[in-house]
Amino acid sequence: MDPRGIGLRRALWCLCALLALAACRETFRHEISFTAEELQAKIAGQFPLERKGKLARVVLRDPEVVLAADSERVGLRAAVEIAPALGRRFLGQMAFDAALDYNAEKGEFYLVDPQIGELELEEVPDRYRSLARQLAEQLTGRYLDRVAVYRLDSDDFEESLAKMVLKKVAVTGGRLVLHIGLL
Repeated sequence: MDPRGIGLRRALWCLCALLALAACRETFRHEISFTAEELQAKIAGQFPLERKGKLARVVLRDPEVVLAADSERVGLRAAVEIAPALGRRFLGQMAFDAALDYNAEKGEFYLVDPQIGELELEEVPDRYRSLARQLAEQLTGRYLDRVAVYRLDSDDFEESLAKMVLKKVAVTGGRLVLHIGLL
């Protein structure tokens, strides 16, 4: 057989294989999405978060997940209690957001890099407001990364596939979206 014919035949087979892969590319892409309510159910059981320091005890309770359509971060609102070592306790609300981090070995998503947006405490004297904010920032910074937002279910086919071929995690349109794909 002519050596040029063999080379041409191989080139045609390679071209056909590439075209087939390109045609199947969309077949191997998929998205799994979660609502704020679905994430809420996962997170709620991991609260309250508590930090005892030398000066005060800070507790976060009753978290509410907020997935804003215009943000790539996961938002949370929570009841906050700050109880100084000496004195009365102060109650209020805290709102913060955090980025998502994925641990591929465990198939878990964690909140990282929390940023406090607002901290409203009832009857806190002005001189203690910055200290209260510092305590709240320490609590979220040290303990929030231990809260698994979501754990992929290895018994669920789609989620076990996502664990193996996760491409991107994003908050889009008020939903947490996992982009999976082989290509």
